[in-house]
Amino acid sequence: MVDILLKQQTVLVIRALYFCMEKRWSELEKRFNLSTAQQHILFLLATNESVLSPTQLSELGCWHISTVTRLLKPLQEKGFIQLTVNKDKPRYKQVTITVNGKQTLNQIMDAVRDMEQFPFNLTYLSEGELKAFLDYGQRILGVQKGDQFMKMLQEARVENYDYA
Repeated sequence: MVDILLKQQTVLVIRALYFCMEKRWSELEKRFNLSTAQQHILFLLATNESVLSPTQLSELGCWHISTVTRLLKPLQEKGFIQLTVNKDKPRYKQVTITVNGKQTLNQIMDAVRDMEQFPFNLTYLSEGELKAFLDYGQRILGVQKGDQFMKMLQEARVENYDYA
């Protein structure tokens, strides 16, 4: 059984890391006038063959479906996504990233690449330490979210984006 103090420290560290990351990420929010969640929706679409249902976005983004619905409207108004009826299941919608959405996502990713300390200052960690951190985090996340989620997370790549 895990000691309650270790549980408490785990929660505090994860929460603090999230808010540190969110602070850096919000710099992009101001620059591109897109919330961090809206940026993440564009990323999810671009790494999943550009078409997902709102339910799939909910699952992959770890949001409630009502949150996804609220996030999609401004993206649609800005021309970054298109909402259509699923041809195979008329009761369901599908969300597609537009050319404009892909271009904006590429600009965001370029900005991330140019930010030395995004999502945090990691310069004091070796590559091995960073990989170990990711391994532990992925093991914990894998138990919580399952193999399919982990596969998506580990294989996430924006098509035609130069990661070099």
